[in-house]
Amino acid sequence: MSAQAAADSDPYPDYQEDVFMDMDFEENLLTPAVGKDAQKAVRAYMERVAKGLRHRYTVDLLRNGEVFCVTIPTDDLFLPNDTLFSQYAAPHINPLVELMKDPYMYKVVAAIHTDDTGSEAYRRNLSEARIHSLYDWFMDGIDNGSIPEDIVFVAFARGSDDPLKPNDTRSHRKNNRRLELYFIPGPRMIEKANEKKLK
Repeated sequence: MSAQAAADSDPYPDYQEDVFMDMDFEENLLTPAVGKDAQKAVRAYMERVAKGLRHRYTVDLLRNGEVFCVTIPTDDLFLPNDTLFSQYAAPHINPLVELMKDPYMYKVVAAIHTDDTGSEAYRRNLSEARIHSLYDWFMDGIDNGSIPEDIVFVAFARGSDDPLKPNDTRSHRKNNRRLELYFIPGPRMIEKANEKKLK
């Protein structure tokens, strides 16, 4: 393959999924960085997208507004103690596929959390098995063409390490059982922001 053909097939050669897979969770949320000249446009764009999602999801802005996180209760995706997406999962997760149409607009980082029920090993295994189900859904999307194969998707099984609330009531435990999907600016978004073409 010629250098030109390689450039045409991989427009962002430094933006590699395996690099991000070697990073820990916190480092992934910080990468790639948005340069000072692009920050204002990226923040405005992310706020608009987040606002459009809030009618359906809990959406939080992070990293000074450069990243948004969509939270879905895992009770909406899995039956209790189960590790395969339930028949009720699709309406909760499929609408997010639209955000993944351009593989270079976002890097997507996923985190599955549990409550503190059961042993630490059980909770870790549960979140890891559920991450595998999320990957299966993701790969099905690639296979059927709804998700582009070049998108960067990095997933973490977080167990009960990062509760939103104390695990002291049924309601609080339900809040802690969740899937978080972080949408982080990808190279195309940053490039468009630098060129004042991000709308």
